[in-house]
Amino acid sequence: MFLTEGGTKLRRTLEAVFSHLFLLLMLVVLLPGVGFSVAYFLPRSYQSTASLWALQRYEVISATGVESDLTATPASTQATALSELLLSRTFALAVANATNLPSTLDASIRTDPQLRDDTLVTEMTKVQVVSQGYSLFTISYQNQEPQVAQQVVQEVIQKFGAQSQILTVAEGKQLLDNYNVELTQTQQEASAAAAAEQQYLLAHQSLETLIVRSGQQSAIAEDPQYALLNQQTQQAQATVQTIQNDIATVKQEMGTQGGTASSLFKVLDSPNFPVRPVSRLKTLLLAVGVGLGGAMLAIVLYIVILVRRDRTVYTAADLQKVAPISVVMQFPLLPSVSVPLLLGQSGHRRT
Repeated sequence: MFLTEGGTKLRRTLEAVFSHLFLLLMLVVLLPGVGFSVAYFLPRSYQSTASLWALQRYEVISATGVESDLTATPASTQATALSELLLSRTFALAVANATNLPSTLDASIRTDPQLRDDTLVTEMTKVQVVSQGYSLFTISYQNQEPQVAQQVVQEVIQKFGAQSQILTVAEGKQLLDNYNVELTQTQQEASAAAAAEQQYLLAHQSLETLIVRSGQQSAIAEDPQYALLNQQTQQAQATVQTIQNDIATVKQEMGTQGGTASSLFKVLDSPNFPVRPVSRLKTLLLAVGVGLGGAMLAIVLYIVILVRRDRTVYTAADLQKVAPISVVMQFPLLPSVSVPLLLGQSGHRRT
């Protein structure tokens, strides 16, 4: 009997599976076992954790005032800011180089400055900053050396406090510089406008007399040219006053935001010195899962190869691939005892 195309593929697949069942089961057991063994014999890690209380949102002074995400909690804004800082190469290296973390690297890595810095930056991405509530957030880090784990968390807190003071007022300082330059220019313009107005009055004594008798508004109504000069003077003085108010506002904001780190957060729980290693249950389960996934992938690839290499004839198309014989008729499935009769042979041996 010749099978259909779908039945042929299924039969080839089942034959490939059951004819190599022991090998496939060995893969299912062996690879997860290897993953478990590797994870089990890896050095133990120690985790140090610190808890911090956010006293305010992480804010930055800009041209529009103090900017912050008002929909986020103080803890989440500070956690986000610290996580972004840890992704910067300068901040990450500043933290790492202030600890004994470089000494834990292999000698071959320490001798290559570029590779050393790249490794330290990558290692600092393992620092976890998590918002735990409205004001509470935690900083944690794992390392094979418990002292190094504690040092890294301590330096992250210290560097975050120092860097925050710089970053929150950085744009404010730039604004002050721009405002001071603009203030100087506008003051000069205001002085020039006032001088032009005064010279015009000196050249027109009748206007000055009118101002003394009836007030400045009468002179403005009397002489359009003087009205224009007076308007320019008033506008220039108003611009000077506006810039002075902006400078005072920025200085006040910088005084509020650019204080010490204690105004940004408070350390509730200092980084602990880890005595017990971190549980490896998740690591072991992950290793077993990876091994099992690898085993399943290897089994699928192996079965695909076996099926593709199978040259057994199941269909008329398969027969025509191996022999130039035209298939005229296909017989239905017959019992094995009927095959000799079909071929014209006796079922009994002659002596």
